[in-house]
Amino acid sequence: MQVDGAEGISQVNDNVTWKTLFNLLEVRMQKGEFTVIDATNSKTSEMNRYKEMCNTYRYRIYCVDFTDISIDEVKRRNANREVLKRVPEEVIDKMYSRFATQKIPSGIKVIKPDELDTIWMRMIDMSEYKKIHHIGDIHGCNTVLQKYLSDNGGMKDDEFYIFTGDYIDRGLENADVVKFLISIKDKKNVLMLEGNHERWLWLYANGCTGKSKEFELITKPALEEARIDKKDIRQLYRRFGQCVYYKYGDNVYLVTHAGLSTLPKNLSFVATDQMIRGVGGYNDFEKIAETFVNTTPDNVYQIHGHRNTKRLDTKVNDRVFNLEGRVEFGGELRCVQVDKNGIHTIEIQNEVFKTPEMQSEQTVTSSSVTDTIISLRANRYIQEKKFGNISSFNFTEKAFYDKVWDEQTTKSRGLYLDTLKGKVVARAYDKFFNINERPETKFDMLQYKLQFPVTAYVKENGFLGIVSYNEYEDDLLIASKSTLDSQFAQWFREMLYEKISADNIQEMKKYIKEHNVSFVFECVDMKNDPHIIEYPNSELFLLDIVQNDMNFSKYEYDTMVDVANQFGITTKEKAFEIATWQEFFDWYYDILEEDYEYDGRKIEGFVIEDSVGYMTKLKLTYYNFWKFMRSISHEAIRNGYIRKTSALTTPTANEYYAWVRKLHDVEDKDSIPRDICTLRRLFYKDKEKN
Repeated sequence: MQVDGAEGISQVNDNVTWKTLFNLLEVRMQKGEFTVIDATNSKTSEMNRYKEMCNTYRYRIYCVDFTDISIDEVKRRNANREVLKRVPEEVIDKMYSRFATQKIPSGIKVIKPDELDTIWMRMIDMSEYKKIHHIGDIHGCNTVLQKYLSDNGGMKDDEFYIFTGDYIDRGLENADVVKFLISIKDKKNVLMLEGNHERWLWLYANGCTGKSKEFELITKPALEEARIDKKDIRQLYRRFGQCVYYKYGDNVYLVTHAGLSTLPKNLSFVATDQMIRGVGGYNDFEKIAETFVNTTPDNVYQIHGHRNTKRLDTKVNDRVFNLEGRVEFGGELRCVQVDKNGIHTIEIQNEVFKTPEMQSEQTVTSSSVTDTIISLRANRYIQEKKFGNISSFNFTEKAFYDKVWDEQTTKSRGLYLDTLKGKVVARAYDKFFNINERPETKFDMLQYKLQFPVTAYVKENGFLGIVSYNEYEDDLLIASKSTLDSQFAQWFREMLYEKISADNIQEMKKYIKEHNVSFVFECVDMKNDPHIIEYPNSELFLLDIVQNDMNFSKYEYDTMVDVANQFGITTKEKAFEIATWQEFFDWYYDILEEDYEYDGRKIEGFVIEDSVGYMTKLKLTYYNFWKFMRSISHEAIRNGYIRKTSALTTPTANEYYAWVRKLHDVEDKDSIPRDICTLRRLFYKDKEKN
């Protein structure tokens, strides 16, 4: 509702709207969907954003130019719209001023509304060529490919060569195939279609890791060993098309990687994803061949590869040909030739191959770290931060708040992986949970879970710091649990060099490098990041020495202490050894008393580790209370009150709330301390005075 009582479209949600649009656009572009952005697009910056996405997803981009419509005519049309959809005239004036001053970026083709017909995918006439070769899925089998070309007199300028995709993976000669394709990519009589396996080639060429084990563990090392330039691979990939639609004599041919069920009126409206992966499911290829024949004229033919689970002949029916022949497993390289005399199928047996069993063995014995990188990147509850070849993996806030805990999210906490070499660079703990936080850590269940004896260590109250070795810089890798370059990582670095001598730092670096381990610290920084428990000084505690391996393992406590003593490092404190469940039961309720202190001081709690390495943790009453009062403080200082006073269930809570509310009225808000340690100290000081 507007101020004049009329209805209008609010601009308040513009940012959300545009963010949603770009999210949807990216989803469509990932699938290769034809898309129209129906917006004014008056800003060069807006069009540049589209252009960048088009470069990423290999789209052609057009701008339909309506600016020859006069501004007066636009305002007249606008006035005739229903009130809700009218645009304020000052907005129209602003748009037209932009049209006059902002340019359409290069690389965007400008067309008029009546020129739309020029952009559609059209049938091309290839009747001039003596012969058209359609070469099926190669899958890294170069010997048989070269045999086919040699048997047909080599590549000739008056013949056309269509490769239908899936050039890599599974075969033994991936690097040779890629080199050959690079050598012919610029020939005018060669057209290569994109198969589903080529996506991994593109990711590799851009320094990324895909989800394919086959590529990451077998194909990629072969390409690297052959020293194929990634720039050449990127240029090759940009040559790949999605379909060929051509005429030869009186016949029409549709060629895709995976097959369509009919020939639509406009191929531009078919998603690239369907051309690459096929219509329907993987086993539906026979059905789509039948449908194609039933829905297209008698002179229309289809040629595709990708799927042939029933091992049908190359000629599936009168007008559909399937070029998937399991060449990589000793089957045939399938080809179809079209010339003046008709259509001819050719099958050449491959004699250089590996069996599926051999492939399975190679995959099983390969790097588990590479597998993990692939799966972590596919998990929407895990975020990756890249630092050159080293990436940190951590569970997202959504995973934390939604409690999405599984093998991957629990492992992704302070995990640093070298994505180039496929190895663990640094790591902390797999995430473990508080007592009563998870079903398996419910107190009553612990009597069945814990293997006695158990050990309780003092849980210090700071943030996590990790020290390992960075071979790229021949230096210590110093990190927080998620980054190498955050404030926390910097504060940790400063304290590390403050608390440990330069000589010991060098010796520690040597030890970490030789033993391939991470030193995991608790950093209590009272200057930059005081938490709930107050310490007289900033402190650094070595919690554990962890092996740099995907499977969590760490030094025994006594061994860790011996190593730490070599470098003058303070370690975590072993507080209790508890022999039986009954002792644990009594101890648990004793330490949860409100006035409990460990060795005369308030602490956050304990980390509990049983005799087989299972870990859980316990936060004490004092810590939980003041953690809650910290949130109360922030709300009361900001608003002068809190919404849920019913949560204040103790005299101390109510007294503190009454005290902290007064800080809302302080004029100089910057002078108010924000950390709960200082606020608590001031509260008790004022309380003593009164």
